[in-house]
Amino acid sequence: MTARQTLITDSAHVNGVDLAYVDKGEGDPVVLLHGFPDSHYLWRHQIDPLVEAGFRVIAPDLRGFGESSKPQEIEAYEMRVLVNDIVGLTQHLGFSKVHLVGHDWGAAIAWMYAFLMPRRVDHLAVFSVGHPGVFSTPSIEQRKASWYMLFYQFPGVSEQLLRRNGWRLFKEIMGTEGDYQRYPRELAKPGALTAALNYYRANRSPAAELRADRNFPPVLAPTLGVWSTGDQAMLEEGMTGSAKFVKGPWRYERVEDSSHWIPLDQPELTTKLLTGFLGTEKPATMPTRRRRL
Repeated sequence: MTARQTLITDSAHVNGVDLAYVDKGEGDPVVLLHGFPDSHYLWRHQIDPLVEAGFRVIAPDLRGFGESSKPQEIEAYEMRVLVNDIVGLTQHLGFSKVHLVGHDWGAAIAWMYAFLMPRRVDHLAVFSVGHPGVFSTPSIEQRKASWYMLFYQFPGVSEQLLRRNGWRLFKEIMGTEGDYQRYPRELAKPGALTAALNYYRANRSPAAELRADRNFPPVLAPTLGVWSTGDQAMLEEGMTGSAKFVKGPWRYERVEDSSHWIPLDQPELTTKLLTGFLGTEKPATMPTRRRRL
């Protein structure tokens, strides 16, 4: 990243890797988890407003991304390892309980963190990606939408094809969504592309599906699920179907005029949803709402 594209303030050695992270503000801690192929920088429009709203904001680069360590072994990215990274980071910072927010793979990690360690989660907010219990038995339509996950399963081959001809195939897959102009530069760094693809190889391969534990404990924390109508990778059923896995108060927001990258496409709305939700003690269950700026 250039100096203008990193907000990192510190790093910590936890769970065998070095995690770089943003740490700003005072008050109740909010941990923001990005997904593929992002970094903490995904949350650049939300960090300062959350600080101004009275929260202490922690936004790490997940292992494999940004300025954090990039182990190359597939097993280094199994979901329980990723969750333990966040456990280690929150313990390093002295937090016994946090508000947890995730997008994409960050949402998947946040879901698992929430039902494995319910006492360590105050509020849970997940963007784009629903509960793993829904995704463990995806519909044919969802499998079609997430076809790229199968393509990513071939070590070496995927990397070579994605890089070929100036990242042409990767650019076709990404289109003009997210920080699409920045991603190739970040993934071209040593070890970065393999590390990023290993998220899919460790957790979305056919073998991983067979290994998956489908006896999911309920999520007890108040939970906000946000999905956007322009999402080309994740269908709405993944988020709406998550309600049955949440025992705590459940709220669903359906956002218009946004791609998969809601924090970037609708930054003000994202901030408004988070500050409103995280500022409540026990939000009531609310119906689906269409949101448009």
